[in-house]
Amino acid sequence: MFRATALSVAALSMTMLAGCIDSDYDLGDIDKTIGVGGENLRLPGDNNTQDLCLNDVLDLGSNNFLKVAEDGDYYIDVMDDDAFTAHMWVKAFTVPNRTYTGTYKINLGDFAPAPKMRKAKGADDDIEFNAPMVDLDFDYSYKVDEITALDYVGVNNGQLRIKLVFSRDLKKSLSMIKEMKFSYPQCIVCGKAEYKGDSISLNSANQLVLYNVPTSDDVEFVQTIKGIDLSKTAADGSYMKYTKGTGFSFHGALNIGVIVKESAVDFDEVAKSSDLSVSGTAVLSGMKVTTATGKFTPQREFGKVGGVALRNVPSFLTEDGCNLDLYDPQLNVNIDSNVPFANKMTGAIVSKDKNGKVITRIDVPEFSYKALGKSVISVRRRHATAGGDTTVVVVPNLCDVIRDLPDSIALIDLVGRGDDSQTATIELGTNYRGTMRLSVASGISLGSEAVVIYKKEYTGWNDQVKDVSFVESKDSTYRFGYIKATCDIENKIPAYLTLRAIPVDMQGREISSDRIEVLVEKVIAASKDGKTPVTTKQTITIVPKDSEAMKNFDGVRFTVTLRAKNGSTSVAGVRLNAYKQTINLSNLKVTKHGKIAVDLN
Repeated sequence: MFRATALSVAALSMTMLAGCIDSDYDLGDIDKTIGVGGENLRLPGDNNTQDLCLNDVLDLGSNNFLKVAEDGDYYIDVMDDDAFTAHMWVKAFTVPNRTYTGTYKINLGDFAPAPKMRKAKGADDDIEFNAPMVDLDFDYSYKVDEITALDYVGVNNGQLRIKLVFSRDLKKSLSMIKEMKFSYPQCIVCGKAEYKGDSISLNSANQLVLYNVPTSDDVEFVQTIKGIDLSKTAADGSYMKYTKGTGFSFHGALNIGVIVKESAVDFDEVAKSSDLSVSGTAVLSGMKVTTATGKFTPQREFGKVGGVALRNVPSFLTEDGCNLDLYDPQLNVNIDSNVPFANKMTGAIVSKDKNGKVITRIDVPEFSYKALGKSVISVRRRHATAGGDTTVVVVPNLCDVIRDLPDSIALIDLVGRGDDSQTATIELGTNYRGTMRLSVASGISLGSEAVVIYKKEYTGWNDQVKDVSFVESKDSTYRFGYIKATCDIENKIPAYLTLRAIPVDMQGREISSDRIEVLVEKVIAASKDGKTPVTTKQTITIVPKDSEAMKNFDGVRFTVTLRAKNGSTSVAGVRLNAYKQTINLSNLKVTKHGKIAVDLN
């Protein structure tokens, strides 16, 4: 983009020497100096140039972050060499053993029929009653802050061991119980029960039913417990509640229902009995809580995450005065997580120099990343609609970390905690992993304060100009005359171009403007959209300040400054394209004013 403007000056300097001597003179017969007059200078070839695109000029070199897409758009794409892995977990816990005991009276005498009824028709009616309940209430102190709320807890090897012992009088009075029904609190999620080597399932009412139970033996069984529902109070009034920072409170009871056949009761023994009772023991084993559904906020500090290195920065971005003010840079945190709950994070972005010293620090607003899977947190300068698994976090001054092209960019002081606005199911005690990888990925559009500087030298001209001197004239605008080039410059680049040209001598030193001055009249106007060309009529003037100014002249050092803003006018935010955005110079005319002398000796 810059070389085309430089080309106009280079062309006029070179062709001035080739075309300023009128071919009608026979210079071979003159042994001293001559004055060459005439105004228009002959230029070799066509006075137009072909379209010159950005890619013909910008040398990206071997940098690792500036690239050109297939469609020609320039973009930044660089990723941290190493992924950072952080871990997060919620500790498992165990509710201690609890033992409940009680004695239950079975008042069979209340159902004794009249003697004459015992013999009638061999009557064999059912006698049904409920034994007193056993309260299973308990409180468990669990003062942690990483669990905000719970809807369900799953337990490992949870067991309720039941043992019933019948009194001697009861054994004499009742030989067989037709049905024993054990009703558990409905907030408890039960598995199967083990009874006399059999595995028995519960019915839909959360009840274990045993049939034909002899009273001669104790009744013993083990009821497995899979979990407890904390989401609501069950229909039977049972519940378990969790309070953050306090712990658990359980309320529920074990009820026993009994059905006996009248024929199994010896009412004569009942009449003589003084103790028709059942002694019961219920042992709730230590329940290790291994899974949970709820809201969790474990917190971890991750320190430094990543370090994107910007290697081999192109020279046009390292000149003094450059300001890489990108319109909408993007710093992406690429996350791959198997954590089952979403996480919130805070932290800061820093830029560092080659010695690791922090240049700029920007705090990042709190952001959240999803549970399970891959997601991207895109930290951007401007708001944008995100799609898929990308979340946009707006940091208006983000460009401050990249504008001076640091050696590296990193995330530091990261603090993550579970997002308790969402409900999740987790395995307690499991060491979950979140992998983070930092990248910079952005199309290149210049911000309003951007300054990109391109420098180029055209030298080796001294052999052609060392014998040229200028003849002083009192009538000229400039004392020793001047050379003027005019041209039309058509620009499709969304940037304003300012040219500064400095003559240099054979040692590469700048020649003082007191001797030779190159004047550029206008700033080359920018294309508003990067597609529609804008034409600027440009004038460039070379002014010698003394007659011997060209003796040590060897070429020109050009500095072209690219800006998205010129005064109050801006074209910021238009993507740069390597192939479609061009500059073209046409209608080039070069005229001399004053006289030039050539030493032919």
